[in-house]
Amino acid sequence: MPDSSISKFFEKSRTERLDVIKNFANLSEDDIKSLELPDGGITFDKADKMVENAFGTFSLPLGVATNFKINNKDYLVPMVIEEPSVIAAASKAAKLARPKGGFTVTADESYSIGQIQVLDTDIDSAISKITENTQEILGDHL
Repeated sequence: MPDSSISKFFEKSRTERLDVIKNFANLSEDDIKSLELPDGGITFDKADKMVENAFGTFSLPLGVATNFKINNKDYLVPMVIEEPSVIAAASKAAKLARPKGGFTVTADESYSIGQIQVLDTDIDSAISKITENTQEILGDHL
């Protein structure tokens, strides 16, 4: 299991940091290339397809907080923020929490809806097939 307690991470070069993150999170070369792009990984063409009335993109620094152990698993926590001390403070707090086991969290069950879009087909046939396969589609979430 990777260890998020990375000594002097802030002193490493960008290339060294990306290498650590790549190895920690098992990222691909394409993932790393995306992180190295000068536009933050999103071109205007992509942004224009993601939201209505797009007219530009907005970049902020992407950093990572180290030392996080959450529910006995190590994490590097990505943060997009312009305040220089927040990532350092979060990393320091996580480092202080590590000797006592880090952080323990729980979450309420997630509630969401799903939608199925059916194109170019007989709607009655599609409804019938979806209804017949509801158990398989939803699995154990019924």
